[in-house]
Amino acid sequence: MDTVVVNGFFIGLVYGLVAVGLVVTYRCSRVLNFAYAGTGIVAAFVFSELYVDNEIALGLALAAAVALAAGISAATEAVVIRPLRDQPRITATVGTLAVGSLLVIYASRRWGVNPRYTPPLVTGEGVTIAGLDIQRQQLLILAVAVAVVTGLWALQRFTAFGLRLRATALDPYAAGLVGVNNNATSMAAWAVVGALAGLSAILIAPSTTFDVNFMTGLVLRGLAAALIGGLTSVAGGFCAGIALGVVEAVIAYETPVIGTVEVVLALFVIVMLLVRPGGVVRSSY
Repeated sequence: MDTVVVNGFFIGLVYGLVAVGLVVTYRCSRVLNFAYAGTGIVAAFVFSELYVDNEIALGLALAAAVALAAGISAATEAVVIRPLRDQPRITATVGTLAVGSLLVIYASRRWGVNPRYTPPLVTGEGVTIAGLDIQRQQLLILAVAVAVVTGLWALQRFTAFGLRLRATALDPYAAGLVGVNNNATSMAAWAVVGALAGLSAILIAPSTTFDVNFMTGLVLRGLAAALIGGLTSVAGGFCAGIALGVVEAVIAYETPVIGTVEVVLALFVIVMLLVRPGGVVRSSY
């Protein structure tokens, strides 16, 4: 059971990263970014094609895939979100769903629907802590998760961009009156989230069935975690993602029935929206 919990913790770190991405776009645009999954899928497949199929250096393949994901997300903001800024938020949310569907369709036609193989980013012997074996890939996920969350926190709290981002989230009209370029700020935030989507997908791909649908379930879990954080708390969403990974691992271990975890997650999302739509933990920006 200890091994199950530890593995769930590391998977939960990726869920937390997904939740962070959903929280950042919602804080900035008040839109649920359902293009997150498609963006990550395309990035992961591009990385696999470059690194595995064409033997491009790991660093170059990773940088190219993450940059592509950032570009896709920035383009989504410019083409879909920005023109719909004055429309009901549900309209823009449906727009992101359409973008995500197009990306998945493109991926299925470009790379097929059969599972592909992608190796861990790091290999070799891991470490043993308290009698538990921890793989190097898991340590990499931990390092990336800590770096991303810490970096986002520092970016929002101690930089001019973070101040502009908070101002845009609170009141775009007032922010524009004091000289904040809302369009540039929003596009930059979406680009950061796109990069995070690509990085999350690449990190989790070796640990799951790597096909054109592998990010769909991941985003469902990230959404559940983000809802606990009220779609506004980065820390709340991230910690909820970790807890969700552990709970999921335990449920899967105790209940071998396929689909149990997905059903529980779907019911949890419905209940959260009905009972506590504001989330359990919220941020005051």
